[in-house]
Amino acid sequence: MLLSSILDLYRLKRQQWLEKKELEEIQRKKLVTIVKHAYQNVTYYRRLFDSAGIKPEDIRSVDDLTKVPITRKQDIQRLSVGDVIARKIDVNQCRKILTSGSSGTPLPVYLTKKDSGFYDMVWTRTFFENGENLWDKIVDIRFRFPPKSWLEHYGIWRKTRVSALDDPRKQFEKIRWVRPDVIRADPYSLVTLARVVRQVGIDGINPRLVFTMGSLLDQHTRALIESALHTRVFDCYGTVELGCMAWECSARAGYHINIDTFVVEFIKDGEVVGKGEKGKIVCTGLHSFAMPFIRYDIGDVGIASEEGCSCGRGLPLLKNLEGRADDFFITPDGTLISPWVIIDEIKFISGISEYRITQDSETKITAQVVLHESTSLETVRQIKRTMTVIMGDDLDIRVEVVDEMPPDHSGKIRCIISNVKKGF
Repeated sequence: MLLSSILDLYRLKRQQWLEKKELEEIQRKKLVTIVKHAYQNVTYYRRLFDSAGIKPEDIRSVDDLTKVPITRKQDIQRLSVGDVIARKIDVNQCRKILTSGSSGTPLPVYLTKKDSGFYDMVWTRTFFENGENLWDKIVDIRFRFPPKSWLEHYGIWRKTRVSALDDPRKQFEKIRWVRPDVIRADPYSLVTLARVVRQVGIDGINPRLVFTMGSLLDQHTRALIESALHTRVFDCYGTVELGCMAWECSARAGYHINIDTFVVEFIKDGEVVGKGEKGKIVCTGLHSFAMPFIRYDIGDVGIASEEGCSCGRGLPLLKNLEGRADDFFITPDGTLISPWVIIDEIKFISGISEYRITQDSETKITAQVVLHESTSLETVRQIKRTMTVIMGDDLDIRVEVVDEMPPDHSGKIRCIISNVKKGF
């Protein structure tokens, strides 16, 4: 396993400097392999291809992918595990992870040790190319933590885990005690940390590198984090389903798309749009063999860049990301609550099919929920109790049961919306 991962990392580090045409040929060959594998071994994709009247041999290039219908998270959620997992894969031997549920419902994703190890190396390339090394002291701020990676069990690349659910001052003290070289977190957790640093007025956290991921990073938030922590922020774009898909290098001209491990399409009105045009992001994972994702609708919106990067890498650029604009909630006493705190609590309440929680004012919150048919009203009461624990007792929290959750104006179903104006 260790040797295999080292070889994967070596290839990944080497490939990024190839010419774009060479990278596209690597991508094409991997695409042919994963499509054939999915058709032969995954019930869902065999049915999908057959219903569309296509065979694996019809997909010989990225352009041919448009023949394959797009798959949404909801399509997979309606199926049994046996329909979406490849034959001869023992799910009990797989790593199971849940998506964040930021669109309303979490999805379980299964990875073999090989798939998971490769995903780790794709992330490692991103971190290493921006200056991280195996000997750095790393702080990882998360809401819930996956099991330790096999690298950590070998005593390599160890991380100090800090819960984003802890009191911000407690987080600050733990991080200051570690004095990390690298901090990795979602932007909201880092904003919270930056606020504490400014309030305390102690220059005790000075990481060499900060990596953000998991939520949209706007320029205001970037500037706040960089000012408080006295370092540059490198943003990464990835998903639980597919791992790291795009990342910033030191030139920060956009996000390098990992076309040697993914196919990324930008779709509008069912058609692939050109460079510089806004489109919904649809991805095909080239290394997801336990649970393939072919033409998978991520739900985000982005723009492919027409320009190359001055760094010289052959990996093309994603110019801009949109559509992950989660919002902080604010309590009556002025405390900011990250949407990920709410998401990570709500997703473990059974009986919810979809939900949307909106803060209408500083004292009013409305939760709209679509419930499973067999669900009792206890689920509704549990939602209200959970929101009361998070937000406090001085709010009017209303839960409305609806038959269908309509998308917002962007076309995406957002589950956390704040209409309360606030600043950092």
